Amino acid sequence: MKKLIQLLLPVILFAGCAPQQPPEVNYLQEKITYSSKNIIGFENLFGEALLTQEDLEIFGIMHFPDDYDASQKYPVIVASHGSLNWRAHHLDYLEQMRQANYIVFAMHPFDSRGVNSTVGNQINVTSESVIYDMATSLNLLWDDPRINNQKIYAAGWSLGGTAALFNAWSPLQEALNLPNASFAGYLMWYPGCLALPDLNEWDKDFMQIYIGEDDNWTPPQPCKELVALMNNQGGNAHIELYPNAFHSFDSPNPLKLWPDAYSWANCKLKLNGETKKVYDPSNTELDFSDPKARRAAYESCAVKGEVMAGASPEYQNAAFEHLATLLPKLD
Repeated sequence: MKKLIQLLLPVILFAGCAPQQPPEVNYLQEKITYSSKNIIGFENLFGEALLTQEDLEIFGIMHFPDDYDASQKYPVIVASHGSLNWRAHHLDYLEQMRQANYIVFAMHPFDSRGVNSTVGNQINVTSESVIYDMATSLNLLWDDPRINNQKIYAAGWSLGGTAALFNAWSPLQEALNLPNASFAGYLMWYPGCLALPDLNEWDKDFMQIYIGEDDNWTPPQPCKELVALMNNQGGNAHIELYPNAFHSFDSPNPLKLWPDAYSWANCKLKLNGETKKVYDPSNTELDFSDPKARRAAYESCAVKGEVMAGASPEYQNAAFEHLATLLPKLD
C-alpha cells in the first residue's frame, strides 16, 4: 500500500552523500512509500524466485511543475541516481525536467536502504534491486489519475542508467510490469551496458544514451554496439559520445582517479536469456547470486585503481543542452 505525504513548505531534499547541500525549494512535492525488494541474482527477478526475495519499504519524491494543475495529466520522468547517491549535477537535470513541465519521480534506492554509496562494493545495493525499484515505480504510477501513463519515461545516471536500460528488456517487462504497462522511453547517462542479454528482445521505444568515449568505469563500446543492434531490429535508439570524456563528464567536480571504483572495461559478462543468470562465457563456474561468490566473480574481470571520473571542460554541459532540445519533443 502506498503512502502519500504532500510537502508544500520549503524542505531540504535528497539526504545522503551529496557533496553539497541542495537548495531549498518551494514547490509542490509528494513523498510516496511503496513496497520493493532486495534482490541478489538477476534470475531472482522472475517467477517464483521473485517471491522468495526480501520485501522492504522504499520511497520516492514526486516533484511537480511550478504551475501544476490538478485537472491535467502530466508526463512523468522516473529517475534514479548512480553509485554515489543523488549529486548536485543530477539535481540540475531534475530541475530542468520539472521546468519543462514534467512531473519528476525521484527514486531513493539508497536512502530507503540506509546506504550512502556502492562505489567499490556493488553488493550493498545491487543493480537488480534498483532495476526492480524502477519497475515497481512504473507500476505505482501507471494508474495515477494525475499522470499521462503513455508518457512515463525512465531515466538514470550510471547505476540508475543501468536500471533504466534493463527495464527496456522485453522479458523483464513481461515478468514485472502491470498488463500493458511500459515506459515510453529511456534516458541514460553513462549506463553500465554490462552483462547484456544473449536474447536480443528490446523495447522499440525511444532511447537516448549520453557517455564519454574514454569512460573506463562503464565503457561505451557495449552501449554503441547495443544501439546499433536495437536500430537494426527496428528500434529508436541514440547515443551521444563525447571525445576524451570520462565517467561523470557532466559533474562539477574535477576529473580524478577513483581508486576504490571498479573498472568494467575488461569484463565480457552476459545474461542468459533462458535461465536469466549472469555468466562469463570464459569462466562458467562464477556465481553472481551469492554475495561472497559475487564479489569474487566481479573481481575476476573488474579492476580497482584505474577508474577516472569527473568533469570534461569541453563537454560538461553538452548533455544538459541536448536534453533541453529533447524534452519538448517527448512531451
